[in-house]
Amino acid sequence: MSDLVISSPQNPAVRLIRSLAEKKHRQETGLFMAEGEKVLERARREGWEPETLVSLEAQSHWGKARQLLADERVMASLSAQKNASPIVAVFRQRWSRDVTPNGTWLALEDLRDPGNLGTIIRTADAVGARGIILAGQSCDPFGPDCVRATMGSIFGVPLIRMTAAELISTCKSWPGEVAGTHLNGSTDYRRAYGSPTLIVLGSEGKGLSPEVAAACATLVRIPMKGGPDSLNVAIAAGLMLYEAVKP
Repeated sequence: MSDLVISSPQNPAVRLIRSLAEKKHRQETGLFMAEGEKVLERARREGWEPETLVSLEAQSHWGKARQLLADERVMASLSAQKNASPIVAVFRQRWSRDVTPNGTWLALEDLRDPGNLGTIIRTADAVGARGIILAGQSCDPFGPDCVRATMGSIFGVPLIRMTAAELISTCKSWPGEVAGTHLNGSTDYRRAYGSPTLIVLGSEGKGLSPEVAAACATLVRIPMKGGPDSLNVAIAAGLMLYEAVKP
């Protein structure tokens, strides 16, 4: 820990952290930023070691992480919140390689809204889902809006990237039940699901592509009375996840 307190937002380390708000810099570096004491405590419990930690006060429980002290002006320049967090950290992104078919998994095709994705990751964490597959052109889970919406669950839920073709192959080879949500689904979602369960949801606007929908063994619908013709995808994911894990 350096005793020098950083007071300029133009400090190179500070500028690097701010640059991680942009996708291209996250892709180039493989890094992302998270902020807040509760969020970072979750990271620590899950065994994530930050590469850099910036805070108003010295932190004694972060092991070998590079630690920097900064003043309130600098912390405000790093935070996306109105009331700046007293601590931010930079982590290396983690992607899981393989899907282990057990318990409940969630696959998302072409999900574009980071707030929705963050909420879904948080819900998947709450129900004890084994992991989330992000297929096709899904948004970056390590972007600041998504990370913030997860409230720390980004550190607790395995994430896997796939092409749409790889998702179709996974659906076809899945040893348990594959259930996709679809407006034309013939089965009410309120039912028992076979284990292991793979739940598949599509994008906010178009839903599942015809190819992925065809790869699902079952297409279920969430009934609605008048008004909208579809639910917010994060709400739909929550309903499906809780139904799938129901005893």
